[in-house]
Amino acid sequence: MDGPQAAEAIPDPEPMPAGTVLEILTDENPQLRLVSDPVELDDPTIQRNVADLTETLRDFRDRAGFGRAISAPQVGIMKRLIVMNLGEGPVALLNPVIVERSSKMQTVWDDCLSVPDRMVHLERHESISLRYQDLEGGRVDWNDLAPDLAELLQHECDHLDGILMTDRASSPEAIRPLAEHPRLADQ
Repeated sequence: MDGPQAAEAIPDPEPMPAGTVLEILTDENPQLRLVSDPVELDDPTIQRNVADLTETLRDFRDRAGFGRAISAPQVGIMKRLIVMNLGEGPVALLNPVIVERSSKMQTVWDDCLSVPDRMVHLERHESISLRYQDLEGGRVDWNDLAPDLAELLQHECDHLDGILMTDRASSPEAIRPLAEHPRLADQ
């Protein structure tokens, strides 16, 4: 699909089995610095991994009031897997790859489930195109994603490569307490 808006880029939610809430690793954990392995489609644990990520994201959102996506490394599953939920239900992205990045950049305040109580002021590409596999192994291409979705997926793909948002901070002053969020959002 070419040129979708954020709402058009999301396919119908995939049915998921019930999952378990897993512990979300925080930035002190060295496992978050590891590069994740590709998902093998014949992996018998992949449905369970997706269900657990879905339930963990739901639980975090219920407690914290935010959270649009979670990557497998954030719960100690070292696979190239992302689950996101933008309100229409969970979507699983297996082996996502950013295949194109816009030259135009956007400056955002980023937050993260694994970096609690902090936000980071950083630059990300304003738009990207992403390729991934769905749970059935089909290839999905999302082209020219809207800025909010592009920012989110760059963040999650960074997790798959062992990169945290704090690594992208332009300076130590760019890392701020989450409690300052209302003031920062006005900047």
